[in-house]
Amino acid sequence: MPSTTSSFDAYQSELLSITEQIKSRIQSKNVDEVDDMLQQAEDLVKQMGLEARGMDDAIVKRDLLAKVKEYKAQLSKLRSEYESATLFKTDNNSHNNTGSSSIPDSQSTVRSQNETLLNARSAIAETEGVAMGITEDLNRQRETMKNAHGRVNEVADMAEKGDGILKGMLRRNKFWQGKLW
Repeated sequence: MPSTTSSFDAYQSELLSITEQIKSRIQSKNVDEVDDMLQQAEDLVKQMGLEARGMDDAIVKRDLLAKVKEYKAQLSKLRSEYESATLFKTDNNSHNNTGSSSIPDSQSTVRSQNETLLNARSAIAETEGVAMGITEDLNRQRETMKNAHGRVNEVADMAEKGDGILKGMLRRNKFWQGKLW
């Protein structure tokens, strides 16, 4: 069974391959399927985040989460480049088809809306990742509390048995003291 870091490494390798393909397609202006590839890369980063949060070693966990954060930033940049490339492609088609002066205004509006949507999507993904991490931490804490509760019950039972033994010893001691006097 592979360890968490080997799973993380496998996701990382696949992510690097996909990002190279995305960069190549954006540079060659062949942006078909790039959106799907970006979504796949974002899913890989989410998986990497889950793997990193599942690590027991705090130092390794911190390092892997830092890598995840770096990959999220790279994907955000790639998504912006993709959006720019698709807008540029749309802009060229629009300029070839019409000569209207309202096109720059609408393009600005579209860019602004795209940026807002990208920021919202990024915030949702980040919030989802944080929520998953919190849920995992809460589950671990619940298990710890259950174990502690069980130990407390065991200690309470032992204390009751010890109390009974001490009372019996005190009764015997009083009995023997009464016989000796």
